[in-house]
Amino acid sequence: MAKQENAALFEESSQGAVSAVTAIVFILSVVLAFGGLVVMSYGLQPSLGAGEAWVFAGGLAATILGFAVPFTVLPAIGK
Repeated sequence: MAKQENAALFEESSQGAVSAVTAIVFILSVVLAFGGLVVMSYGLQPSLGAGEAWVFAGGLAATILGFAVPFTVLPAIGK
């Protein structure tokens, strides 16, 4: 195995530290993604009757939004 230069592995990023906007968007996306999964699981209960499809669809929309926000909003604002 070739010997690597370890200094390059720990070089400081040129973008600086994580901003507050990035942290808030990340927390929001995690809440939306995992919360949407939980809401989708509630949509699978037969006791809801006709509303189960709407609950499942709402959870699916929240999950999709939770995964889309960090990959679309953050690059668009340059964070």
